[in-house]
Amino acid sequence: GGSPRKGDAAYCLLVALKPPCGHNFHLEPSPIERMSVRKCSLHVELECTCRGEPPVENMLCFRHHPQEELRKNQSPSLLDTLCTGPYLDMEKTMLWFQILVRAAWVFLPQSRRCQLIVLPSRHSCKLQLINASNRSLVIEMVFGV
Repeated sequence: GGSPRKGDAAYCLLVALKPPCGHNFHLEPSPIERMSVRKCSLHVELECTCRGEPPVENMLCFRHHPQEELRKNQSPSLLDTLCTGPYLDMEKTMLWFQILVRAAWVFLPQSRRCQLIVLPSRHSCKLQLINASNRSLVIEMVFGV
């Protein structure tokens, strides 16, 4: 792909989203179509995990356990963290992913030789790596299902 400065590299990666245990994704076409481009929303649905084959160990079912018990004993569902209503919110997802990348970066050996900059973006995760000789690499991660 193109790069912000001549001589710098730019890469675009597709990151496949997979629903966490107890959740399911359904693509729903948006009722509004512009310029023949279909827009889709990702509907998140809770699935029963208590009757699975085999049942998921140490996991309470988001559909069948009381909310109070879930709050005390388990991480919140995807619907409670990264969704707006029943749909995955891409802005919340990007922010969450950027926080994870920043936190993980300090543990990589490359972090001692390169500076990581998270570039602003609402629909993808853009990262810029700058090495000691001031060469940069831009990585754009786009989510898909």
